[in-house]
Amino acid sequence: MPLKNIYDFDYQELGAELESWGQPRYRADQIWHGLYRQLVSQPDQFTSLPSALRHRLTIEFDFGQLTPSDSLISTDQATRKTLFRLNDGQAIEAVLMQYYNRRTLCISTQAGCGMGCVFCATGQMGFRRNLSS
Repeated sequence: MPLKNIYDFDYQELGAELESWGQPRYRADQIWHGLYRQLVSQPDQFTSLPSALRHRLTIEFDFGQLTPSDSLISTDQATRKTLFRLNDGQAIEAVLMQYYNRRTLCISTQAGCGMGCVFCATGQMGFRRNLSS
C-alpha cells in the first residue's frame, strides 16, 4: 500500500492523525512548523521530535517532492520549461514565460492531459491522473 503524502494533510487532519497515534496535539504544531517554516523534507530533520515519532513518520508518510529531471531554455532566454518527475514515475511540466512587464508561470495540475493539444508535451501524454497537494 502506498504511503500517504504528508503534504496532502491540512493542519486539522494532521492533528487528528497524530492524536490517533496517541501523540499530544502540540506535535502537529511542531510538524507543521517544520514543514512550512523550516522546510523540513525528511522525518529525521525534525530534531525537536522524539526518535520514535520520527521513525513512525518515516513508515507512515511520504515526504516526496517534485524532482526536476530536465530543463530547456528558449534561444531568447525568455522561456524556461522544466520537466518534473513524480514519485510514481509520472511527469509534469512547468513553463516560466518572461515578458517585458510581467512573468507568467504555467504548471501542470495533472499528470498528462486529455486535451491533446499538438504543441504541448503534457497534452500528448494523455490523461494519467490528478495531482495531490
